[in-house]
Amino acid sequence: MSELLERERIRDALQRYARGVDRRDWALVASAYHSDGYDDHGGYKGGVPGLLEWLERRHATIEQSMHFLGNCIIDFLSEGIAVAETYCMVYQRYGEEARETIQVWLGEQPLPPGERLMAELACRYVDRFELREGEWRIARRTVVMEEVKASVELVRLRPGYAQARRDRTDALWQALGS
Repeated sequence: MSELLERERIRDALQRYARGVDRRDWALVASAYHSDGYDDHGGYKGGVPGLLEWLERRHATIEQSMHFLGNCIIDFLSEGIAVAETYCMVYQRYGEEARETIQVWLGEQPLPPGERLMAELACRYVDRFELREGEWRIARRTVVMEEVKASVELVRLRPGYAQARRDRTDALWQALGS
């Protein structure tokens, strides 16, 4: 029973990270890591404060972001150390203001009016979790990229549906009473 609880606490940290990035809640992202943690995200390699700055800068121009966490295998190496391999699909939408990111995938090609860059990223998080002061948090993360698909498309969202918001105006925070 104890191991099941510990696995759930590790999964909770993974989900805090995903929600934090998608809602641009950088304190929530930070809560998934130990303060001296290290992250290798490919485009960023370094400590947690730098990761948070890098994510905040990049995500300032990402209109929509959704991390979907899939298979998650957790191997306990000891009572206080675990390695988690978590599959992740990321869906993101970029407008012209995200020119730096668009150039990575499309070069100098401009976005036609009303169209956005849609990106699908398949990756795995390979995380070393450590239990410190009763908290399981990421001590070291490596993001292993599997595939990236990028295409220019019209936004097909219809009026009348709740639209994703990347701040405290999102339906989630309204439901939570924030």
